[in-house]
Amino acid sequence: MLKPEEHQVFASLVAQLQIDDPDLTRRATRPPQRWVLIAVLLWTVAPLCIALGGWTGLIEGVMAGAYGSYLLHKRRQWIAAAGTLC
Repeated sequence: MLKPEEHQVFASLVAQLQIDDPDLTRRATRPPQRWVLIAVLLWTVAPLCIALGGWTGLIEGVMAGAYGSYLLHKRRQWIAAAGTLC
């Protein structure tokens, strides 16, 4: 936890950074779009692995689906955290 004086200094630094470089602020508060693309691709590949890969494909499909879910969960957390910063 920051002391009130330190919190004021930090808030002024963040405000100055937002004024000086709005593009950096925008990039820092927006999650990468590739996470959604990778998640969709993983979910598309998962049934193919299960159907064509036997028990090894089942393991790969479950892992691909789980990682796709993890990426979307991570994206939601990023969006929630960015909403509290702005």
